[in-house]
Amino acid sequence: MRRVMGNQRGFTLVELMAAVLITVVIVAATMTTVVTSNRANVVNSQVADTQQNVRLAIDLLGRDIKLAGFNYNATDPATMAVGACNATIGAVTKPVGLLPQDQAPTTADTGPDGVSMVLPVMNTTGWTLTAAAGGTANAPTFDNSISLSGTAMTEMVAKGLAVDSTISIGGAVTKTVKSVNATSIGFGTGNYVSGQFPIGTPVYLLQCVQYQVVVNTPATCGSNAPCLVRNNVPLVDGVEDLQITYACDGCNQAAPNPLYPDGIIDDQDGSSSSGFPTFSQGDFMSNGSWAITPRTPDKIRMAQVSLVVRPTNADAGLDEKGTKAVNTTGPVIVGDHNPSADTGYNAQAYQQQRRRVVIRTIQPRNL
Repeated sequence: MRRVMGNQRGFTLVELMAAVLITVVIVAATMTTVVTSNRANVVNSQVADTQQNVRLAIDLLGRDIKLAGFNYNATDPATMAVGACNATIGAVTKPVGLLPQDQAPTTADTGPDGVSMVLPVMNTTGWTLTAAAGGTANAPTFDNSISLSGTAMTEMVAKGLAVDSTISIGGAVTKTVKSVNATSIGFGTGNYVSGQFPIGTPVYLLQCVQYQVVVNTPATCGSNAPCLVRNNVPLVDGVEDLQITYACDGCNQAAPNPLYPDGIIDDQDGSSSSGFPTFSQGDFMSNGSWAITPRTPDKIRMAQVSLVVRPTNADAGLDEKGTKAVNTTGPVIVGDHNPSADTGYNAQAYQQQRRRVVIRTIQPRNL
């Protein structure tokens, strides 16, 4: 019995190959879109992180520079330097509330600057007087010690309070500690509290805090990417440059400036005329050790902070090969630091990463 086949046809080899080719093209196009979209998302995330990091870094630095000194009376002979916050002026070492640390004081920088400052140790419970100190305006007393609760004393000792530490009473009077007891702090014979402070007045323990940029130190930053550290504790990732310039009052005695501080920022670039002081960008100074009279740290009145931040990881290209793009066309120069003069500078590697720059002028309130 013969089975009769109908008029049935399958795909020819040519048609099958054409279908496969079309499918491959569609899949390839889809994969390219997915890869590009994914790389773009990664890049956008890095850009957002970089922007957030630069803002965080400038906010942290700005907050502390505003507090720098904390009305620390560095001219009081009975007050010792707080930690490493001291400058050698001539043959004399003096305590200071803000200490510039220019990377290269006599030439252009080849790396980030640093800065140290006297700041209060932050606490959450509050350390306050449990007894009035100094009496009252109408009935002053000569007190060479202050009283605090046992809990406050325990916490302060844990934070570093010891003989020769420096404390601030109400952010108004600083004293060097000469004795630490269970519920009191003594300042030594004849070293009395000046002023009157009622019960509940805050007492602060002062510390010397250093800001600097650490590079290629995974043990500190967690990777080879640079980071901003505060007393060697990493704060913000990706900060590769910190440059600080300063404006002062009384550190330039050349005309038209007076011989002594007069409450007006010194004219450094000759922009003032006809007896009228004009404050300009040229009045900020970069190079210098701040250790030669009259250019000393106690004359600083303003600081201009410049920060350069980049992603912690190199940017990947947007194509399927990850070809690196040129994101920074040339060295980002802030202050007197040109990265192209740094040891090991690689122009190609440098250009492959995006950077964000922020510059902020800050006025210390407590120097």
